[in-house]
Amino acid sequence: MPQRILALEVDAHELKAAVLETSFRDYRVVGFYREAVAAHNGSLSEQVRRFLESNHLEANTVLTSLSGDVVTWRTFFLPFRDRKRLDQTVPFELETQVPFGLDEIVVDYYVLHRDSSGCTVLAGLVQRRDLEEHLAVLTGAGLDPKVVDVAPLAALNVLSLLDSDLPDTFAYVGGNPRRPIVALYRNRQLVGLRTLTPATTPDAEATEAAAAGNGHISPDPASVAALIGEMRWTLLALNGAPLDTALPCVVAGEGVLFDHLAEQFGSVLGFSVRRLADAHLRNLSPALQPDVGHFVGPLGLALREVAPDILGLNFRRDEFAYHRGQDELRRGLWRSAALVGVVVALMMTSTYMDYQQQARHLELLQAEVRSVFNQTLPDVHAKPDEERLRLQAEIDAAQKRLQLLHSVAPPGGATAVDVLRTITTAIPDTLTIDIDEYVMDTEGVRIKAKTDSFEMADAIKQQVQNAHYFSDVQVKDVKTASDGKGVDFRLMVSLGKEAGAGAPAKP
Repeated sequence: MPQRILALEVDAHELKAAVLETSFRDYRVVGFYREAVAAHNGSLSEQVRRFLESNHLEANTVLTSLSGDVVTWRTFFLPFRDRKRLDQTVPFELETQVPFGLDEIVVDYYVLHRDSSGCTVLAGLVQRRDLEEHLAVLTGAGLDPKVVDVAPLAALNVLSLLDSDLPDTFAYVGGNPRRPIVALYRNRQLVGLRTLTPATTPDAEATEAAAAGNGHISPDPASVAALIGEMRWTLLALNGAPLDTALPCVVAGEGVLFDHLAEQFGSVLGFSVRRLADAHLRNLSPALQPDVGHFVGPLGLALREVAPDILGLNFRRDEFAYHRGQDELRRGLWRSAALVGVVVALMMTSTYMDYQQQARHLELLQAEVRSVFNQTLPDVHAKPDEERLRLQAEIDAAQKRLQLLHSVAPPGGATAVDVLRTITTAIPDTLTIDIDEYVMDTEGVRIKAKTDSFEMADAIKQQVQNAHYFSDVQVKDVKTASDGKGVDFRLMVSLGKEAGAGAPAKP
C-alpha cells in the first residue's frame, strides 16, 4: 500500500508543503502547495489546519523544518569518531558560540566526513522555547512531526535528484529573498553552509512582493551587488583558498532576485551557472518542474524519507522525542503477541487432533491384537495389556521347539536317522571305527572317534565323501591316542541343501 509523506515548512510569512508518495520500489512527487500567512486570519495553528484541509494534505509521515533565523549551526573537525564521545563533545563546542546554557538549547549534529584521523560534523542548535513554540503550532493543527529539521540544510537534499549530473566541486545558492543561503561542495561533500540576512529596505520588500507573484519589480542593483559580494566572501572563507575559475554554481532560489543573482554570478564572478528549474530532476513530473525553485525546502525535507545519504538534523530529541514510532512499535508487539497466541492455539489444536488420531489408531491395533490372540489361543484368557506379551511368549516357545526339531529333521529334509544310516553304510566293515561322540545340528554332524591308524582315518573320510550325500567332509585333529593304541580324530560332515536327495535306500 502506498505511503504518503508530508513535508511542511512553516514560518511567519508563508506555509509551504511537498507531498511524496512511496511504493515498494520507488517514489514520486505528488504536488507542491503554498499559502501566505495572514496575521488577521486567526492563530497560526488554525491557518495550518485550514491549509491542510483545503489541500487535502493527509499523510502517513509528517516532517517539518525550522527557518534559518532560529537555528545556529557550525561546521568543525573533531579528532575522534566514536559516537558516544561525539554526543558528549558537540554540545560544548556549540555552547561557546551562543549566549545560552546547555539547559536552554536542543542540539543535533550530522557527520559530514569521517576518516582515520577523526570526523567533520555539522552541528546545529535551537533554543528550547523556539522548538516548543514550533511543536505547539503543529500540535494545535493536529500534527505530530517525525522530524524537525532546519530549512536551509534540508533544501540541499534537492541536489540528490541530479544524480551523477553534479561536478565534484560546486557552489549552491538558494533560499528566498528574505534569507538567501550559500553552500560549497568539494568532492561532492558539503564543506559549509551560511544563511544571509540582507537589510530590509523598500526595494527588498518590493522584491519579496515580486517573489510572491504580486509584481515584476526588479531588485535594487546596489543590494544585488552587495549580496553577491557577501556570497563571494562566504565561498572564499569556506574554500580556504581562491575559488576555481568558472566554478560551477547551482542556483535554486525563488523569485526575480535569484534571476539577477544567476545573471551576475556569470558576468561578474565568472561562475558557470545552472538553474535547478532548468535541470532534469528524477521522479518529478514536467508539470511540477517550473515550481521546484519555490519548494526546494519542503521537497528536500521530504527526500529524507526516501533517498540515501541525505543531509539533515532532527531536533526531536530527549523530552521532544517522537513517540509515534514507539507507540507503533508497542502496537506492533501487541499484534505480534496476538499472532503468536493464535499460532500457539493452532499448534495445540493440531497436536490434540494428532493425539486423538493416534489414540484411535492404537485402539484399532489393540482390537486387531485381541482378535489374533483369540484366534490363536482360544482357550487362554488374558487382560488387554497382557495379550501381546502372551502371544510373544507363545511365539518364543514355538521357536525353541522348532530349534529342537531341527536336530531331528533339518531344513534340508534329512533326519538324524538318515544321516547316521548314511555314514554307517558308507564305512565298510574292513575299517575299524569307535565313535566316542556324535553331535548333529542344522549345519552338519561332528563326530569324535578312534581308529587304528592315520591311513585308516583318511580312508574313513574318503568313504563318507564317496556317499555323495554331504556337501563337505573333513578330518581334523588327527593324533595318536592317549593310551598309545590307535589314532584319535574328528570327522566334520556338512549338510548341503539337497541332503537326503541322494540318500541310499533303506535295506
